[in-house]
Amino acid sequence: MEKSLKELRDLVLEDKTITIKPIVRSKAYLKKGHDGEHTYTGCFKTEGLPYNVNKRAYENPFLKEGEQEAFEKLLDQKEGSLNLYSYSTDKPNFWGDFLIRIPKEGIQLYLNNPADALKYRILLKNPRFAKNMEESGIVEKVYLIVNENEVKEKATSLGLKKDKANDFMYKLKKSKKSMYDTLRLLNKRVDKDADADWLKAELYKIIDEVTVTRGVAGLDKFIEVMEDPHSEVKLFVLDAVESKDIVVDKAGYKEATSNKFLGRKFEDVVDTFLSKDPDIQQMKLIIQERLKH
Repeated sequence: MEKSLKELRDLVLEDKTITIKPIVRSKAYLKKGHDGEHTYTGCFKTEGLPYNVNKRAYENPFLKEGEQEAFEKLLDQKEGSLNLYSYSTDKPNFWGDFLIRIPKEGIQLYLNNPADALKYRILLKNPRFAKNMEESGIVEKVYLIVNENEVKEKATSLGLKKDKANDFMYKLKKSKKSMYDTLRLLNKRVDKDADADWLKAELYKIIDEVTVTRGVAGLDKFIEVMEDPHSEVKLFVLDAVESKDIVVDKAGYKEATSNKFLGRKFEDVVDTFLSKDPDIQQMKLIIQERLKH
């Protein structure tokens, strides 16, 4: 049964805005800020759907089954005109004519528009376009595809995280010990004699680190630590290691007096003390008494 116009639109269109931004790289022969760093003012670059010589066909830009037929009807094209195998050097075809002009400042695509929705799919298949910031560092990439909806969502999410972190800090900064312990849980080496202002400043440095970097504590890690239901047990293990009630060697962690093995890694020791084993809980109570003195 033939699909209605609404069904065709629902298949390929969405309420999103995509921005295509030029990736400007420094060039030895041009000064920074030179008009020709990427594209000269008043000029534009033309991009189209890549043709695969080995397959003897255009790259497939369609994301779902039925999209070719949907775009043919929405763009008022003849049936089969978006055939990916339709290629000729002597006569124009749809893909040879359907080109995207990108001026110096870039372009915006509105994905609730059929032509823009198809352009977006074409650019996703074009190796000159970076799909995210990570790819933008690749030398061959000339443009960056930015999903404006995602940018807004990330900004909103970041704002909520900042609010949550500041709420935690409002409570934390009232207690020097709480700030000290939080930094320890964030794997920071902290001097016991550090003053409260220094501890607070270090925590704010972590909160201000919003970029996720492996091995570096940031905003997300701070919130994770503050919401960790096992933080009390983790601090207990850290205190016991510091007091030598738990010793660490190449084999792992052991209780100092009984030499009982507690785990190879810190996380294993935490799990051990979270268990309901009566002997382990008795050991914990004894160590806690020692820590008080």
